[in-house]
Amino acid sequence: MRFIPTLIHATVDYIVGLLLIGLPLLVTIDGPARALTMSLGLFVLLYSLATDYELGVIRFLRIRLHLFLDALSGAILLLLAVAADLPSPARWPYYVIGALALFLSATTRTRAQGTAGE
Repeated sequence: MRFIPTLIHATVDYIVGLLLIGLPLLVTIDGPARALTMSLGLFVLLYSLATDYELGVIRFLRIRLHLFLDALSGAILLLLAVAADLPSPARWPYYVIGALALFLSATTRTRAQGTAGE
């Protein structure tokens, strides 16, 4: 059941993208995990800017593809928390953001108001 409006999803996308860029600095993560987390945050911001929803700027990426990328990002974050051998206190943001990404990808509506996909 898809009940999350795309406007709320879009707002969360930008917050999550910025949070992922700053997360390694907040929980002091170094090495490849830091670079991957910050790169993933930048990627989230870029594909959000290109998505055909209310807060998209370029609006050429369909929402269904965007939701797939969100699910992929969430899975990467969950795997990264375990595979990168992060310290225990640094893992919980990865679990929370990863689970949120999976939840939103499964529950966000696939049509936005006032966009080409409508």
